[in-house]
This record gives sequence, structure tokens and C-alpha cells, in this order.
Amino acid sequence: MAERYLVPDYILEYKCSCCTECCKRRRIIIDKGTVEKYDQLAAEDEELSAMLNEGLQKDKTGKASVRLKDIVKKTTVEGNGEHKDMVSVDRSVCPFLGSEGLCAIQKKHGIDALSDTCKIFPRTIFKTGRGFEMALTYACKTAAKTLKNKHTVEFFQDPPGFDFPDLHGQYGRIGDMLARKKQGKTNYFDVEALLIDIMQFREINVDTRLILTGIVIDKLKNGDILSIRKYLQSLDETIANLLMSLPSQPVFMMKLVKEAVDKRLFSRITEKDMALMISRAYNELKLLDQPEIADEKVERFLTAYRKYYKPGADDIDHVYENYFVNFIFAKKYYTYKYMDAYFLMMFFYILIRFFAVCACMAEGRQVDEDIIVEVISAVERSIGHNTTYYQDVLRLIKEGGYHRLPYVISLVNL
Repeated sequence: MAERYLVPDYILEYKCSCCTECCKRRRIIIDKGTVEKYDQLAAEDEELSAMLNEGLQKDKTGKASVRLKDIVKKTTVEGNGEHKDMVSVDRSVCPFLGSEGLCAIQKKHGIDALSDTCKIFPRTIFKTGRGFEMALTYACKTAAKTLKNKHTVEFFQDPPGFDFPDLHGQYGRIGDMLARKKQGKTNYFDVEALLIDIMQFREINVDTRLILTGIVIDKLKNGDILSIRKYLQSLDETIANLLMSLPSQPVFMMKLVKEAVDKRLFSRITEKDMALMISRAYNELKLLDQPEIADEKVERFLTAYRKYYKPGADDIDHVYENYFVNFIFAKKYYTYKYMDAYFLMMFFYILIRFFAVCACMAEGRQVDEDIIVEVISAVERSIGHNTTYYQDVLRLIKEGGYHRLPYVISLVNL
């Protein structure tokens, strides 16, 4: 029987650019099924056997991790009639990455020989009663470019011609009704559809959609989806405007960002684009040089927000919309408690918006979709796929008292 798939249109549009960035500076885990397959292939392939012995470190569970290595590159540069040899080091590279930018294992034995990790990235995959459901991680810059699509996301059940290599089980699972009941999420798929509907409701801006999402999540305590939909239908423009007129808390917003950016959470972040974002924030706001956030720093940020960000906000709503639809469809609301997932979503929004304003200040230009996509991709490459960081963020939010819904709403408004 052929496998079934439920995929958003941006999965169908995504094409790998072979930039090889996913083969560098990240921990690559090889699943047990792939390790066993490699052992079988290596028994008849001495060259592969030598590569695997040098490049893999097996553990007691039957899995393995890739031994990343530094690669020295030599290039010749011509200038002033002379030729000079230049040496550079490409650090922490997968040893199976060939000089032509292709995986030596895939080139030799086909895509089915890849580990689940390498087959899946930059996708996230859950197996459900509807089939394999796929979203993207924007740690991949090519994947992040799909955020620029201006049409609302469509979802396709078993699109003609779509197929995916076999996996060994390295994907999430959403079980049957009984399994979802144990999770306290019997009606999860209805909740997911409702949240996506809200996020794609373009008659209001993204900030208002995020606030409505929080109200809905708060009302989900009783699990009555029908009454929530009726409640949303009764909302008029006056109520939506009232939500957006709640007092803002820019000082506390910047305090949350500062606490998230300090060494407790970012101590292991080495990704260069994220380092650039942090450097911009420091240079423009001097945010990290004092324990307290002075009023003049807050006013400097708000001035930049009003000058560079707010005038272009309507032109970037579709990027945020696509980002949050993907966040929802990536099953974050199944993996975490509903309200925890909402707080995570809001945290990333606040973080992305903050760094986008700092980027606009540094470059002296109005925000646009390129800036937002650049920031999202940097954040995702550094922390967006790190479940340990997610737990750290949730702990920070709760310890700092940021986890009350009215408080979160005040952080959105500027």
C-alpha cells in the first residue's frame, strides 16, 4: 500500500539548493536502522567501510554520530599582477560531504542510503491517521525563502506524484483517539485547523490575530471548539480594536529579550548570523552593558520602531502569517501544552521583531520581507530547532511572570 501524505503547498514548492550548509556545524545523528544498513553495505564495499570507520562514532544504543572535521581550503587570488595563495578553514564539516557539494554516501548508494536525519531536513514530519504530515524548519535558508509567498497556504491530501524516501521511524507520531485522549487533546486536529484559520484571517493584522489566538487558547480549557468558533464569529471590529489598544509594555518586552539573549540561554550559540543580530542589538541599543534597561534605550527602540518598522508592517504580515501557520502545522501545539506552545510562538515573534528593528537601525532602512526572512532564518538556525532551548524559554517566561495572557498581549502592542 502506498504511503499517504498531507502536505502544505510550500512543501511541494521547496527545492533543495544544494548549499551544503546543513552538512556543517550541526550535530548529525544516524538512526539505528541506517547504521544497520551501513553495516550491510560496508560488508561488500571496502571504500564505504573505510569512510564509515573514520566518520562515524557508534554508541551503545545502536545509533551513531558523525565526526565532524575541519577542512582546509586553498585558493589562488590574482591582484596587481601577482598570484597569492589564500588559505581558509571550513569548520565542523560532515566527512561524507564531497568536494563537489554532494554526499558521498548518497552518490554511491542512492538517497535511500541516507539517514533519517539527512532525508528529512529541512522538514519536520509527524505520522498521523491522515498520513505523513510535513512542515519546514527555516534553519535552511532556501526553505526560509518560501515565507515570501503571498498566497494563503493550501493543504493537499495525497498530491499526485508526491513521494518520499522510506524512513526508519525518526518522526513524531500522533496516535488514535485513545492516544490523543491520554494527551488531553482528543480534538487536536480541530484545534489545529481553527488556529490556522485565525492565522490566515487577513481582515485583521498579524498582531491582532496573535492576540485572538491567545484568547482562543485560553478558552480551550473546556475543549468546546464549536462554542469558540461561535465566539469568534461574534467578534466585531470594535472588540478587535479594543484588544489592540491595551497598554503596551516596551520595557518588559525588552527585559524579556535581554534575559533570553544573555549567556544563560545563548552561551552555546556560535551561528554567525545570530551573532551578527546580537551584535547589532548591542551596537544600536547597548542593551547588554547594564543590568537595568534605561528609559532612553526604550525610547531609542520605540523611535526606530516608529521610523523603520511600523510604516512597512503591513507589507510583511504575509511572512509572519506563513511562519506561524508552519509553527502550528509542525505540531508544536501537540508537542507542548496549548498555552506553553502559544507562549513559545509569542516569544519567537517578539524576538524576531526586536532583531528586525535593530537590523533596520543598523542599515538605516525600512523593514521589508528580506529583513524579516533573514532574521527568522538566523533565529531558526540558532535556536528554533533546539528543544532544550524551548524548555529554557518556557522556564524563563514562567519564572519572570510573563506567562499571564494579558501580560503577553501587552508585550505585542507597541
